[in-house]
Amino acid sequence: MKNNLQQKVTLSLLAGAMLFGTGYIANTSIAYAAHASNDITIKSEIIAGDDLDGLTVSKNAENNEKAENNTITISGGKAYDVYAAVTGGGDAVGNTVQMSGGEVAYLGGAATDYGDRKDGSAINNKVIMSGGKAQEVAGGEVFEAGIAQGNSVKMTGGEAQNVYGGGTYSSSAKENYVEISGKAIVTGSGDNGYEEDGEKVNNKGVYGAISGASSGESFGSLENNSVKISGEAQVSNAYGAYSFGGADVIGNSVEISGNATVSGDVYGGSSATGSVSGNIVKIGGNATVSGNVYGGHSITGSVTDNTIELSGNANVDNANLFGYDKKTSTVSFSRTLSQKAASSGNTLTIKGWSGSVKQVKDFEKIKFGEIDLDNLPSNGTVLTITNLNNNDLENTFIDAQGVKFKSGTEIKAGMALNFIASGNDQELYINDDNIEFGNFTAGVAQEGEGKLELQDGKLIYTSTEVHASGQTHLVAENRAVAAAFVNQGSELIADALDTLSRTDGYGVKTFAAVYGNHSKYDVNSDLKINGWSSIVGVGSEKQLAQGDFSWGVFYENGSGNYRTANSFNNEFFRGDGSLVYNGGGITASYAKKSGSYAEASLRAGMLKSEMDNALKDINGAGYGYKSETAYYGAHLGIGKILTLNESTSVDLYGKFFHTYNKGDNFDVAGDKFEFDSITSDRLRLGTRYTVNKNNKWSSYYGIAWEYEFNGDADMKAMNKAVPTQSMQGSSYMAEIGLNYQPNTASPWSFDLSMRGYAGEREGFSGNVQAIYNF
Repeated sequence: MKNNLQQKVTLSLLAGAMLFGTGYIANTSIAYAAHASNDITIKSEIIAGDDLDGLTVSKNAENNEKAENNTITISGGKAYDVYAAVTGGGDAVGNTVQMSGGEVAYLGGAATDYGDRKDGSAINNKVIMSGGKAQEVAGGEVFEAGIAQGNSVKMTGGEAQNVYGGGTYSSSAKENYVEISGKAIVTGSGDNGYEEDGEKVNNKGVYGAISGASSGESFGSLENNSVKISGEAQVSNAYGAYSFGGADVIGNSVEISGNATVSGDVYGGSSATGSVSGNIVKIGGNATVSGNVYGGHSITGSVTDNTIELSGNANVDNANLFGYDKKTSTVSFSRTLSQKAASSGNTLTIKGWSGSVKQVKDFEKIKFGEIDLDNLPSNGTVLTITNLNNNDLENTFIDAQGVKFKSGTEIKAGMALNFIASGNDQELYINDDNIEFGNFTAGVAQEGEGKLELQDGKLIYTSTEVHASGQTHLVAENRAVAAAFVNQGSELIADALDTLSRTDGYGVKTFAAVYGNHSKYDVNSDLKINGWSSIVGVGSEKQLAQGDFSWGVFYENGSGNYRTANSFNNEFFRGDGSLVYNGGGITASYAKKSGSYAEASLRAGMLKSEMDNALKDINGAGYGYKSETAYYGAHLGIGKILTLNESTSVDLYGKFFHTYNKGDNFDVAGDKFEFDSITSDRLRLGTRYTVNKNNKWSSYYGIAWEYEFNGDADMKAMNKAVPTQSMQGSSYMAEIGLNYQPNTASPWSFDLSMRGYAGEREGFSGNVQAIYNF
């Protein structure tokens, strides 16, 4: 940022035109897209116009009004100042500079005029730089009461000395940002600074926002400004926000990722005399930082609640990490005051990172968040401090509560891990009373308890208890209910045999049935399923000497859905599940003239189970799963039909249903899940009372008791057993049905029934069947 803005004139540059000056920073060629004046608003794209001093110009204006949506494009040549808009005190909004080549001393999206000291604001102006070379680059600059807000610089290439998202002399700068990516280079000013009160100032690199007033001026705040450095960018120093004077610096950020390199220092926020709070520096990816890293800095103001976060494979081997800094400014503010204000709440957070740093100091807390056991360095230590001093950690709290290990690694009780160690044989001097530990989680599948203690000069974390995560119980419950849903299909087969026996006539018969149900099973969370099952088949009935023999082959299908509720890491969330089975089989029955009968069936098929948002990981991401297993089933039944009179009978029966579901295994977020096979053995004893059986319309009423002998669903998550989900127990059924056969000569017959269930299984179902006799 520079203070000679009152010299600027109103010019605009044709896209692609060449700017010629006498040198890289020679003050001989100045270009602006707009200079507002006289109650008009400038809204213009750059077009060809008049020629002035070798520059192409258009849309001239002067004095106090708004400059809006102007654009200037630079593809080559040299110039001193190039701004998309400069106002005499009016607002500058939405102006853009694009640079792909050439050399410019001062490059800006927009600025208000310093000389008039008016109240114009710079809002949402931007510089887009993909090539070329510049000394100072600013998204938007303001003076006096106007604010700098939402201005930006995006560099994907080229080279600059200093870059500012937003700049202000004495007012507020909010939500300005800088993004440096690709192979862009920001070198720092070196010998080419600008003048501040007659003295040359050497700025250092990239700033989300900067305020330039000295301590005697009035101040606005610098809030929520940001710097992002990624790709293969090379940067000297980076500041989320920086105040030369007393501006409060709040909620700003620097994020360094990719393969970017920062050779110097990094500040979340810095102010000479103002308070600095809530700023954050994030270093992740494969980025390298080699200087000092500060959560916050102020000489006399308070420095509170700032954070440095390490993640990924960041290289900070040669960096020093400081929660706060109370030393004299490293830039240009020379005032020193002896009194130092409070500094608290500053935190170093470990988020999936492990490695070494030179120094860690002046943090109130070191928070161990995520730990990646598969990416530990050769010494097996999460944080190694190679240049530790005696008192660096003496007053620092170590927080290992809620440690989150990444997915895919089995955690066993007694596992020990070095959290902090010295690389120079220095004692840690951590106070035992400052160590906090407790529960941990690992991926989506594991959780447990751990303890953290000093041993042999190291801070060691030991897992004391490990078990399957509570949220995995739902997966086992879903597995049990899926098996129960397949079991329901066996009822439809038995019902089809019952209906076949009630129809008159012999020969080939076709049959079809649709079965809808709403059921709740008494597993741990009482899952409810809404589903449909169907069966279609062809068979034959033949009269024998002692009775009738029926047989058939069939295809079966079922589909169901359900909703689940789960919780993880104090977050409650809903999931959705679906079930589909497809299979086939054979069935047969023999009914004696005396009224006794026997029946049997065999079936086999595939069951597909799928869930969305079933589980959460440590970052709050939701995961589902898919499982596909084979099932096999059989049933046997015997009964006796007692004829009370010509139109009334009672059926006493017993039926045994056996279903086997094969096991399966799958991964969720890198954690392994294993389903054991499920065996279901059910016995049903019941009676059915039929009236008007010789009429077109006959009705029947029934009750039954059913007992599930097995039905246990066992599962392991990362080799940790999940509590067995069992459907063992008694259920009770009551039914009412209606059978219709137009006449004895008709090939058609129809059956409609309703059932209610209580006990281990609760709910209701409806069944519609049709039979055609050839």
